[in-house]
Amino acid sequence: QWYQRRVHGESCLEHSIMQFFVLLSVVAAAVAAPAPQESPAAEPYVHEEIAAEPYVHDEIAAEPYVHEEIAAEPYTHIEPVAAPVVYAAAAPVAYAGYPYAIGHIGYAAPVAYAAYHTGCVNSLGSVVPCAA
Repeated sequence: QWYQRRVHGESCLEHSIMQFFVLLSVVAAAVAAPAPQESPAAEPYVHEEIAAEPYVHDEIAAEPYVHEEIAAEPYTHIEPVAAPVVYAAAAPVAYAGYPYAIGHIGYAAPVAYAAYHTGCVNSLGSVVPCAA
């Protein structure tokens, strides 16, 4: 077939440019890497004893506990006053669903399908009854 569908409409030129940038970044990373250097011979570990300081316990006098009575505030119950909630009638709303695009080879003509509904639209875009 002379026409081959491409992902997200990319052409051969765009694909080649992307591959060039990937190659360029790999070459730049290779050039930026530090060059290997001669390392000196490793020195062997020699264990040396270090004199430890003896533990000296210092007794710290603790403060005595003193109990204090704190007067509590009396509880007073207050009933909350809520205003009545009134919902307006749901008016029909024009909802344009997913903007499907119809097109071929050289161009795409986007076509939006409008659907009239009464109700609410949830986070997924579905029409659901409104909460009362």
